[in-house]
Amino acid sequence: MTPPAIKEKYMRAEEKIPRLRFGMLHSFVGLSDGVSIVMQQVEDVVVNKLGADKNNIFYLVGKSGLQQKRIIEYPDFHADGDLNNLAKRCYEKGFSDTARGQLEAAITRAQEKIKQFVDEQNIDVIIAHNTCFPANFIMSLGLSRYYRDEILAGRKTPKYILWWHDSHLERPAFLFPAKEMKRYVEEGIPGPYIEYVIFINSLQYNVAEPYFLRLDHKKPGFYDKMTRSTNVIYNTTDVFIENYNDLKQEKYQHKVDTFFKDFNLQTVFEKTNVTYDETLFILQHTRMVSRKRIDFALEFCFALLERRNSNEGATGKKKGIYFLISGNNTAGEKEKLITLHKQLAEQYETNLVTLAFAEDVATSLTFEDYPLIFARLKGIATYFSEIEGFGNNLLEIMASGLIPIIYEYPVYVSDIEKFEFKLLSVDEFTITPELLDQIIELINDKKKQKEWINKNIKILKRHLSHRTIAKTLKRAILLKRTHWRKIKKR
Repeated sequence: MTPPAIKEKYMRAEEKIPRLRFGMLHSFVGLSDGVSIVMQQVEDVVVNKLGADKNNIFYLVGKSGLQQKRIIEYPDFHADGDLNNLAKRCYEKGFSDTARGQLEAAITRAQEKIKQFVDEQNIDVIIAHNTCFPANFIMSLGLSRYYRDEILAGRKTPKYILWWHDSHLERPAFLFPAKEMKRYVEEGIPGPYIEYVIFINSLQYNVAEPYFLRLDHKKPGFYDKMTRSTNVIYNTTDVFIENYNDLKQEKYQHKVDTFFKDFNLQTVFEKTNVTYDETLFILQHTRMVSRKRIDFALEFCFALLERRNSNEGATGKKKGIYFLISGNNTAGEKEKLITLHKQLAEQYETNLVTLAFAEDVATSLTFEDYPLIFARLKGIATYFSEIEGFGNNLLEIMASGLIPIIYEYPVYVSDIEKFEFKLLSVDEFTITPELLDQIIELINDKKKQKEWINKNIKILKRHLSHRTIAKTLKRAILLKRTHWRKIKKR
C-alpha cells in the first residue's frame, strides 16, 4: 500500500498536468503520415485522459494540413524542403562551404524560432517527434542548440520529451555519415539534451544504446539518465466499427456514394467493361514511399487478377481490380508507379487493373474514410512495407474492418505478431500460387471474413487502444527533470 505522504506528493505532481502548456514539434501535422496520426493521438490522450486543456497544446511544424491558431508553420522544418534535402544530400559526402553556410544560418534561425515559440506560448513541455531522424536536420539541431544556450544562461527550459519514430541508426541511408555530419548527429540528432525518450517498438532501445554511450563520453552521466528515462509506446488506434455487422449500417453508405461519384467509378466500369459486382477493391492505405513497396503491391494485383480469372471455381465472368493509393506522393514515387502499371498491363495483357490516386481527386472524403469505404465494398488491403517503426496504417486498416495482406517486416515479427491478428502474410517478396489461392478463398468466404474482422477488432480494443498511451506518457511528463537549472539569486 502506498504511504499517504508519498501518494499525496504524487497526486500533487499529477495535478500539474491540467495546468501545463505543451509544444509539439515535427515536420508535419494533420497529414497522412504516421507521425501526424500519433500527434493527434497524443493530443487526444493528454486532453481526454490526463486532463490538459486543448487550448494549451501548440504546434510548431514545417507544414500543416489543418488551419488552427494553435498551429504555427515554419517552412524550414519541412522534411522535404530545400534545406533538409540539402542536408540529406550532404550526409555521406560532406559539406561544401556554401552548403555549410546555408545550413548553419538555417539552424540559427530555427533556434531563434523555437525560443520565440517557447517564450510566447509559455511552453512547459516539448514533445518533439523524430528529432533523431536526419530528415528533420534543421529542426533537430535548432532545438538542441536552443537547450544548450538556455541552460548555459541559467534560464528555465521546457521538459524535452523525444518521440522516437525513426532514426539515423535504423535506416540504411543514414548509417554512414561523413565526419562532419557525424559531429552534427552527436550534437543534435537528437543530441544530449533529451530528458525522456518514447520508442514505438521494442527493438529501438538496443539500436539507440550505442549512441547514448557515445554521448556519455561528452556528457558523463547521460547514459545512466537514459536507462531510467525511456519507455515503449506502441502505435495505437481507435476502432471505427464495433463489429462486422456495423459495416452494413446505412450511415456508411453515403461515404461509398461520395466515393463512387467523386472518383467517377461508373466511367471506370464502362471503360473496362467490368461491373461493380465484378470488381475487387484493393486499398493501399499509405503514403507513396519506396519502403512501402507499393511496386510489389501493384504486381500482386495483376497476379491475383490473373489467378482469379484462371480459377474455374471463381466464376465464369471476367473480373477487374480497382487499386487505390490513399496517401500523398513523395520523391517521385507516383511517376514510377504509373510507369510500372503500364509495363505490368502489357506483361499480363490486361487493362482490367485500374490504378488510382486519392490525391488526384477533389473530394470531401478524408484519408481516414478510405478503409471504411473499402471494407463496406468487401475489399482487402495491401501492406507490404519492408520497414516500419510500428504500423499506424496497418492498425487503421484493421480498425475499419478491412483485412490486410502484409509482408512480415521486422517490427511486425517482434512486436505485432504476438497479438495473433487474423490476416495473410508473406515472409519474402515472392508471389506464390498458394498465397493467391488463400486470398481468393478469403474473398469468397464471407463467414471467414466476418470471423477475422471481429477477432481483429477485439484484439485492437484489448491491446492497442489509446488508453494504453496514458500511463507511460504521464510518467514521461512527471518524471524528475534531468537538466533544468534554476537561476541563482544574487
